[in-house]
Amino acid sequence: MRSKDQFQGIQRSLQRAWIKGAGFTDEELDRPLIMIANTYQDFSPENAHLRTLAEAVKAGVRMNGGTPIEFNTFHVTDSEAFAARSMRYVLPSRDIVADSVELMAEGHGVDALVLLTGGDKPTPGMVMAAARLNLPTILLYCGPTKYGEYRGKHLFLETVYDGVGEAVRGAISQETLKNWEDELFPGPGAGDTLTSGNTAGIYTEALGLSLPGSGTLAGGTNKQIRAAKYTGMRIVDLFRENVRPSDILTPAAFENALRVALSVSGSTNLVLHFIAMAKEAGVELDFGFIDKIGRETPTLAKLAPSGPWGVTELGEAGGVPAVLKELGDLIHGDTITVSGRTTGEIAAAAENTNPELLATRAEPKAPEGAIYILSGSLAPEGAVVKASGVTPAMWEFEGTARVFENEEDAITATLAGEIEPGTAIIIRNEGPKGGPGMREMLGATSAVVGMGLSETVALITDGRFSGASHGPAIGYVGPEAASGGPIGLVRDGDTISINLNARRLDLAVDEAELARRRTSRVAPAPNVTRGYLAFYAQHVAPANQGAVMPR
Repeated sequence: MRSKDQFQGIQRSLQRAWIKGAGFTDEELDRPLIMIANTYQDFSPENAHLRTLAEAVKAGVRMNGGTPIEFNTFHVTDSEAFAARSMRYVLPSRDIVADSVELMAEGHGVDALVLLTGGDKPTPGMVMAAARLNLPTILLYCGPTKYGEYRGKHLFLETVYDGVGEAVRGAISQETLKNWEDELFPGPGAGDTLTSGNTAGIYTEALGLSLPGSGTLAGGTNKQIRAAKYTGMRIVDLFRENVRPSDILTPAAFENALRVALSVSGSTNLVLHFIAMAKEAGVELDFGFIDKIGRETPTLAKLAPSGPWGVTELGEAGGVPAVLKELGDLIHGDTITVSGRTTGEIAAAAENTNPELLATRAEPKAPEGAIYILSGSLAPEGAVVKASGVTPAMWEFEGTARVFENEEDAITATLAGEIEPGTAIIIRNEGPKGGPGMREMLGATSAVVGMGLSETVALITDGRFSGASHGPAIGYVGPEAASGGPIGLVRDGDTISINLNARRLDLAVDEAELARRRTSRVAPAPNVTRGYLAFYAQHVAPANQGAVMPR
């Protein structure tokens, strides 16, 4: 027990006195010390119930002979920051969440970790910490919320955001939009859309870091509370068995998790996070590998926003275990998981109870995975699109560029009716360095969809997109404008060519002209000049390297 070095022996009398001052006993200090890292906060639905889950985890730890201690890290809530300057702080928080878990676990000499998390950035951040620390670890995701309903209509996150444009053009009333706001969340959790957060809940389970079935349990339900107790019990076993993240986070496990996420139409944000998590685990993973796995993996489910099904409904249909079962021999069955069973054993015991939602591999929804990696003269280092959310009419598109230097200006122009069919909206200076912070462009995509332009207008950015984004939205264009990429040289009226079948994104401007533009280009002034974001902009890696900070 590492904690013995922290609290045992005569020379540790003061340390014992200090923790006893918080009410702990000698008997508790003789047991494995299990740290619970919690992202509870009272103003985000995906975190609001995590105090309840933390108490259940603690009960499980105690039932199996461990001593739980809890601390709180944070979640900069992206769904409350869309289309605002505050969105710049969301992605940078991922690496600080990882650092906070490292600092607390190492600073207190704990024996094992339970990662209790909600949200897209804290969840991969915690996986990064688990890989870095290599202490016995188990993760419990906050869970989705069943979709809301209003007058028989199923409400998802994107329903409300797209509704802004619909209200602006008179397709719905403002009163209807207000009612959608009020009814979207019937309870706690992360919404029922396959957002970036819910995608993380799915891929962390597929990685083997969460108990089978827990990644899609509805937030705050009795089933989830029981799962939290089992999570607490199981972490003590993992400590006793000396099962560590390095045993679980193997190249084969990352491949399994990637296939599962791609097969259910997961968020494009998984690209950033897989590269970052793999880096901490010492696993080689890049755009090329993601594209290769995507070409080999069929789409088995089109969850919202790519289709009509919610994440809770995937859970009811068999969840991640059923997806593993349907993927068959594409999955490495010998990878181990925190449950004590192999991935193959979990898949073999699973049942797909809703083939309409979760298709078989023999008759998939689409022959390839949901996410495509594009390349071409506009994106020499690659770009990312969620192809499952793009209508067939937009798979091959040639448009006229309309350039914006930030997301807010693009939204204003779109909602004002200034964007014509056949336009390729370019939003730049929104990358990891240029933003800084690589904001999600859900506001822009929802404006395009809400204004009825999703089959005639494309949106291209060096920023990124939310899991709730849909339509012809291409992000992660690299190099970003702030690093001298071609997206910084595009001018109004240029021709942009998109071909998803060929996985191409091209700017129809010759090299001589681009060279002239490069010589005359004046870089915009930084959006942020002090504080953490200024530091972040100076040190962050590009998107195709996971937008990680040097560690």
